[in-house]
Amino acid sequence: MKAILFLSLLLMTSCMKETTKINIFHYNIKELDSLKLRDPSNKQIAAVKEIVSKFEFDIFSVNEIQYDLPMVPNKSLTTTGQNIKILAKNLGLSDFNAVFYPANTGMKASRGPHGNYVEDFKSKGARQFADPVNFGLFPGQYSTAALIKNNIKILDSKNIQTIEWKEFNPSIDLNKYTDGNGAPLPQSTKLFDKNFTDIIAEKDGFKFHIILLHTVPAFHFGNKKSPNYDRNADQLRFLEWYLTQETSFKVEDIEIEPLAKDTPYIAIGDWNTELLNKTNPGSAVLRSLKEKSQFWMKEPLPVSNEGHSFTPKRLKLQLDYIAVSNHFNVLDSGVYRPEENRKELGCDKVSSGDNIRSYTIKESDKTCFASFNEDFLTTKQASDHFPVWANLEVK
Repeated sequence: MKAILFLSLLLMTSCMKETTKINIFHYNIKELDSLKLRDPSNKQIAAVKEIVSKFEFDIFSVNEIQYDLPMVPNKSLTTTGQNIKILAKNLGLSDFNAVFYPANTGMKASRGPHGNYVEDFKSKGARQFADPVNFGLFPGQYSTAALIKNNIKILDSKNIQTIEWKEFNPSIDLNKYTDGNGAPLPQSTKLFDKNFTDIIAEKDGFKFHIILLHTVPAFHFGNKKSPNYDRNADQLRFLEWYLTQETSFKVEDIEIEPLAKDTPYIAIGDWNTELLNKTNPGSAVLRSLKEKSQFWMKEPLPVSNEGHSFTPKRLKLQLDYIAVSNHFNVLDSGVYRPEENRKELGCDKVSSGDNIRSYTIKESDKTCFASFNEDFLTTKQASDHFPVWANLEVK
């Protein structure tokens, strides 16, 4: 009898299968361009490496990485599509494969008088050379990429980039908008100012899609006739439709096929509008998508973007998201944002030190000083966004 029981337990144990787990890490790394990636002493890259080293992940989604092209942004550069691999090497991620496509961003930008593209928006006259429709100072500036660990097979991937806005939403009236230079918005304007990536992957025999999207900001940047709010909303409607086959209008007569019903997916990116915002049309689309899928965190959503400012009342926004189909359980998730441990040092005299930063009070034009937690300062050095993460389990 004991022998039979032992054999039964042995058979049950051999038939048991561990659940498939997939860990996601997403990071919008501010203006991660070819020059920074090739600079061994770059402080931003060093800060990013320190933060990334704190996490274990299977999928690393990266926003704002330049898709490298020869002579972009200057004539010294020669590579094509290698920046994500260079980033992986800089971060010590040797056991990852890359998926990387160029964004529309900056494709209409112009070179400066010396034959190079302007590299920084802070440069004098930079905006006159910028892409007035898709933003950016040089081609491929704000592309998206993924690093996928070798334990996940990449079966296929595709880039959706050329679809025009009016193809997706024929009812949109582009005549009411102007571009960044105040000119009428072209009727051929693409839906995506960047691009939309679909990766088909497999782990432990489980197939799923990884969707990467970095939308246009739901902000006008001083243009009263900006298309940004509605373009952001339609980019998110495309995401909603692609994942669920449903959105607020019927999508017809386009060659792109959405995912089949009941297809497992993980959608990741900076979607550039707050879920709880009551005025941005894109926020309403996010709330609609949230009803059809799982967002990586329960309410209230934490901050994922607050810029580089150190003022006490700086703008703090939730812009980065992970949405997954109901094929997954979210085991754990969060935003990596260390406590500030802020200590005000006053405005009467100059204070200096490794953990001290200055800020200006607009009302009085005073320069004041405060000290901060070192880990918090590392995140501010790395980007104007905080990374978000989620640990998933296949049901």
